[in-house]
Amino acid sequence: MTKLKWHPSLKKTFKGCDVWWQSSMIKRNKRDTELALLEQSLLQEGRFRIDPSSLMILAQTYCTEACLLGARNEADALARPLRNGVQFRALNFMKVATRSLPGDDSQPLLPFKSSLMAVGPTMLSDWTFGRLCAYYLIQVAHKDMRMNVPVIRKEGWGKGTNDAFLIALLSQVYGIETHYASAKPMIEVYRRLLEVWRSTDQEVFRAAMAEAAEFHISRSKGSTDRIWYEFESYYDSVYPSELLAVQSLRQRDGLPEFETGHLLVDTPWSILRDLPECEPHPLALALEARLRSDDPEYWRF
Repeated sequence: MTKLKWHPSLKKTFKGCDVWWQSSMIKRNKRDTELALLEQSLLQEGRFRIDPSSLMILAQTYCTEACLLGARNEADALARPLRNGVQFRALNFMKVATRSLPGDDSQPLLPFKSSLMAVGPTMLSDWTFGRLCAYYLIQVAHKDMRMNVPVIRKEGWGKGTNDAFLIALLSQVYGIETHYASAKPMIEVYRRLLEVWRSTDQEVFRAAMAEAAEFHISRSKGSTDRIWYEFESYYDSVYPSELLAVQSLRQRDGLPEFETGHLLVDTPWSILRDLPECEPHPLALALEARLRSDDPEYWRF
């Protein structure tokens, strides 16, 4: 197998993954703890409930494992943790989205992170679940427009970065109507990519993807009290979902498979392009079934 060559900017990210893994998995075994909590919660009668952070932490254990396996050049071993991580992230998004949409009194779904959670199935070429997540991402964005004035939206759901790009892209590729408009204009790198993502001109496509990849790197930092960065998690730094989804969609539509010339995209895409299928996590299947049972009207789109 050819050795994976990751973008140099990820060296610190992979070190952070290892530190987190040693602390949360080796010392505290967070995965078993959260799986046990999920299993126990699924056994409870009535509407499904779980600690709000539990599914997020569980997804993080799988996503971080996928990052570390990639860093160690063990691409053949990362299909299961990557698929599990993406699935739990998407189910967590769906749980909160479907339950918070009625009424305009609160917006618990955070900008930036939510669209990256929602686009995961599309990135992995799961078009059925991908379309469902896309639909509810758009509905959440519409709700935010109803709730908040532009001065509030301009640094959140209306900032014009990955949320704006993904809402526009997913509405286009899945044929979902939207009246979403960001409070700030979509940033140029994403606007350009949205214009040319279906291009058959390799140089035009490569230039747009490279610019978007550089923006992604520039915003892959831990947020502070003053600045909220789009791609602050280790997983979102290593797997730029909004750009990898573009590659998956091009493959879906039979467009030429161009390398971008940028390691941030080309290396993870070399993994995802031929990612082996594997059985979904049984507790993820049970969770989806429970959510569908609790709110069947939200799962019929």
